[in-house]
Amino acid sequence: MWPHSVELSASGEASLVTRWLAAGAVVNDTPLRAATLEELMERYVDGDSGAFDLLYQRSSPKLFGYLLRLTRNRERAEDLLQVTFAKVHRARGSYLRGAPVLPWFIAIARRSFLDERRSAKVRTEDLSPDGTLPEPKGEGGELGNDVTEALERALGSLPEAYREAIVLTKITGLSLAEASEVLGATPTALKLRVHRGYAQLRERLEEFKRR
Repeated sequence: MWPHSVELSASGEASLVTRWLAAGAVVNDTPLRAATLEELMERYVDGDSGAFDLLYQRSSPKLFGYLLRLTRNRERAEDLLQVTFAKVHRARGSYLRGAPVLPWFIAIARRSFLDERRSAKVRTEDLSPDGTLPEPKGEGGELGNDVTEALERALGSLPEAYREAIVLTKITGLSLAEASEVLGATPTALKLRVHRGYAQLRERLEEFKRR
């Protein structure tokens, strides 16, 4: 059971991020704060509510950044972040103790995004006249100031397979092996995607410079 009450949204998903932030639990346990993500996850599985607060604090920025680059829409990314942590809670019993936590979280976030996209594709009112799902409209400045606008535009213009490979390995910081597990590809195939993605990224940046 959750240590704090959880309210469900109209869609039935628990607004976990909102409730946990509202709870505002202060964790003064120094050993807990010094724990790795994997140690925090184990303590969370064992029922330590304070471990979840730190798990969220440490992992949500990278998860949100990843989802933001997938969706290119801040509101959707925020919603998917909540969905991701709801699924993490439900699946916590299946966590393999000692396994890297961030790749597991990202895999759940990616599946949540793909599920949402598949659901959107069956809503015919959302489809364009040629039967394809239109790209989400981004809002100015919503990706923050950590990278230049030109780089974000160039990255967003890459084929999805190349973009994900670069985001996971170079921006989110996963190893080739970890990113391969998330994407269901071999490390060799992923390395090739990164290489080809970088080549196209350089071309896109040159095009933007000439405009």
